[in-house]
Amino acid sequence: MRIISVLNPAIIFCFSSLVFGQGTGSLVLSRTIELPRVEGGLNHMSVDAAHQRLFVAAPTNKTVEVVDLATGKLVRSLGGERAAAVLYAPEFNQLYVARGQSLQIYDGNTLSLVKSIDLETGTDELRYDPRAKELYVGCMGAGQFGIAIISVPEGKLVGKILLPGKPQGFAVEQNGDRIFANLPELNQIAVMDRKKRILLTPWPIKDSLGNSPIGLDETHHRLAYGGRRPAAMVVFDTGTGKQVAKTDINEDTDDLSFDQKNRRFYVSCGEGFIDVIQQDDADHYRMRERVSTVAGARTSTFSAELSLLIVAVPRQGDKPAEIRVFKTMR
Repeated sequence: MRIISVLNPAIIFCFSSLVFGQGTGSLVLSRTIELPRVEGGLNHMSVDAAHQRLFVAAPTNKTVEVVDLATGKLVRSLGGERAAAVLYAPEFNQLYVARGQSLQIYDGNTLSLVKSIDLETGTDELRYDPRAKELYVGCMGAGQFGIAIISVPEGKLVGKILLPGKPQGFAVEQNGDRIFANLPELNQIAVMDRKKRILLTPWPIKDSLGNSPIGLDETHHRLAYGGRRPAAMVVFDTGTGKQVAKTDINEDTDDLSFDQKNRRFYVSCGEGFIDVIQQDDADHYRMRERVSTVAGARTSTFSAELSLLIVAVPRQGDKPAEIRVFKTMR
């Protein structure tokens, strides 16, 4: 495995600013980590900030790749069924993995399997709320679309909220009781009450269809989604359920994160860019920067604790899959 980090840090900073930035330097490439044994693409990732570990789902490989962000080395691969998503919970020192029709729980220290919960349907994205001590699993199987609710750390299925369509991406309020899920086939955002486990009135999608990634700015009561037809980031007021802003982005977005400290959205696009969208105020957004990546690099995750945006690059021919680590700048 080859790690690209051989230049003087000052040279790296200048080179990254010239090649990857466009004058504003909101993201600086700090490390590239190759994953030569991974076949195909990479999917939803999660960061253990305290131990500087990155967990990466590699569906085609049927593995979860464990990467040391401090050294830039692959430290372990967890095999099993097809892994669609991972999520690390520092409060419980547990790693959750959506594999096939199951939710698997691993011990955070030993990375040994503790429990497997059969959800009887395909699984995908994961979210959790440490205060409610609940993990939320996107269920994608035909006829069983919805959000499964797992109590943690014990790992018990306590309920499901059924949806009328396949959830493509969803977000969980940390300061409220709602879950928001993109339903691209129905051109809407589903709104759920997770305590009552019921559907509320959905929000219709009009300006940009194919809504996929989703993110929350709870401080300003705003929700953003990445649409694909045409490519745009659209912002809703979570109090009224009304659209308040729209900003053009690059094509084929699949992940979107909000940086509360810098008031930016990072949108990873398969066209080969990270779009940095600046929030001037709750209702006004602008393209601050387009940071070049690689075509197909649409999966990303943001660590506020480490001030890192991490982008997954799929294997392309003889070029191995890799992880690109960007430092967020003021």
